Amino acid sequence: MKKIDIKNIKINPIFYYILIAVFALLICMPLFQSEVHTGHDGDFHISRTIGTIEQIEEGNSPFVVSRFSNNLGFGWNLFYPPVNTALNVLFALITGDVVIAMKVFIFFTFAVSGFSMFAMVKKIFKSNLAGLIAAILYMFAPYRMLNAYTRLAVGEMISFVFIPIIFNGVYEILHGNTKKSYLYALGAIGLILSHNISTLLVCILGVIYVLINIKKLKDKKILKSFVLSSVIIVLCVLFFEVPLLQQQAGCDYEVFRYGKMYSQDTVPGHALNPLQLFVRHVDIGADTSMYFCIGIPLLFGLILTPFIRKKKENYKDYCFFFVVGLVSTLMATIVFPWKFMPSILLMIQFPWRMLELVVFGFSIVAGVNYALAIKMLYEKIYNSFKNKSDKKELYFRRFIKVLCVTLITTFSIAYALSFVSDLDYEYKDNDFYRQEEIIDTKMEVSRYSSFLEYWPQKAVRNIDYVSSRNQNTAILSGNCTIENGKKENGILDFDISNVEEETTLELPYLFYTGYVVTYTPSGSDFSMKLDTYESENGLVEIHLTGTENGHINVEYHATTLHKICIAISLTTFFAYIIYLIVRFVIYKYSPTLKEKDKTNN
Repeated sequence: MKKIDIKNIKINPIFYYILIAVFALLICMPLFQSEVHTGHDGDFHISRTIGTIEQIEEGNSPFVVSRFSNNLGFGWNLFYPPVNTALNVLFALITGDVVIAMKVFIFFTFAVSGFSMFAMVKKIFKSNLAGLIAAILYMFAPYRMLNAYTRLAVGEMISFVFIPIIFNGVYEILHGNTKKSYLYALGAIGLILSHNISTLLVCILGVIYVLINIKKLKDKKILKSFVLSSVIIVLCVLFFEVPLLQQQAGCDYEVFRYGKMYSQDTVPGHALNPLQLFVRHVDIGADTSMYFCIGIPLLFGLILTPFIRKKKENYKDYCFFFVVGLVSTLMATIVFPWKFMPSILLMIQFPWRMLELVVFGFSIVAGVNYALAIKMLYEKIYNSFKNKSDKKELYFRRFIKVLCVTLITTFSIAYALSFVSDLDYEYKDNDFYRQEEIIDTKMEVSRYSSFLEYWPQKAVRNIDYVSSRNQNTAILSGNCTIENGKKENGILDFDISNVEEETTLELPYLFYTGYVVTYTPSGSDFSMKLDTYESENGLVEIHLTGTENGHINVEYHATTLHKICIAISLTTFFAYIIYLIVRFVIYKYSPTLKEKDKTNN
């Protein structure tokens, strides 16, 4: 009988992913009830989900939700990245309820971010244990609880999934494993289409990481992989980024108005008192109704750093992530001179958003520290045993690992859940998000239209008029007869006659580039498109020049440029996925390629 080398017995990696999923489920225990705490932004994002579903079911463009903004149409999906909405729509279609879909989404972000962190740390630091503990710390940091339960910031929640994927891919490329470049490409695509501010921060961080390893770009294979992957990223996100720029060029929207989202005066006011990083509730500091502490599990892991600093795998990368956490911590506070920062950095709005990178960097460092401390612990204890054997060492090592991970996990979960133990939960269902919209004209906010940031600036200046505007076509100048007007599911039809020269009509739509106004003369099959303009009230305006009687139809369609970008992005994405599948199949069944790959690496 062949003797089994127990030292080489390895745990299947799938076990770790199952474990992480179970831990994610435990941290989602507050969701195990019929009620829901929608926090600061939850109502907005759930509304966006149900509005998008309505557009799809009605066969209309999903980019402008026709029912929102007093039935004048709200361009949620023209401006806000689509990944979280797409996932919530998918989960809502599966579960049949938008509130349950949001709960599933929260669980998804916890679990998959744990998966991606585990995979990255395992790869870079060659340790399953370090990867598992880093994933636990990454999932259970207080800032993650703030995003998931108090703020319900869906864009930032999903961004935690993609950051480790990106750095995993960049690491693979820089170390010559260019066949794993898809991690960098798909991770970057996901992040860009999830959260703009996180994308900005990670882009800066990624550039610094590559510059630190700039010598490796002398390898043409590595450089080529970066360039090709970056081209694929750009092409895949064209369908969102280019139309966004087109909207910005076509009208002055609130979101782009300096002072609406951020300014040199407002951003410093949200910088943290350093004490807020260590204490849960501090009366002095920014946004004191929320909590911004780094958390005891992370801090304790960081304290271990000086005791085991010489024994770390990939010490250079370890130092990089430590500096990332440290610098990001300083940038989150009043210590950093936000007052003098350029506009591109002020886009962060709230300096405490740097905690995303604090949690990312310090989770890696603390995870590695805990793993090394556990190893040192069982080695020291085991070396004191008199009767030693390989079998005893294996069992003892695993016992210590399981015991320590259990203690870390139990404390981390209990600690994290303590931050959300006093939240108020309210019963809400699909019907709640179909109630009549109420626009608060003083606070400039609505459950269905957020803070009106995607309204034209002219519409906000005339908010009383817009919020009470009926669904009829208004004559602004000149004169004509309007009959048989009907607006249904965002589509407007009416007949016109007796049109005077230089007649101007205002249509019941907030202005977005993409509205198609079709005029068909009476008794004719010939149709022509009329140009659209922004009225003084921020609505769609058309000009008539003494034309004969006819019919006018108004619908929102993606612009020609938008359609071209969609075609390019879809073609690139699916071609890339097919390429990856084909390459995987060929590689799997080609021993020659495997040997060649081993030789190259």
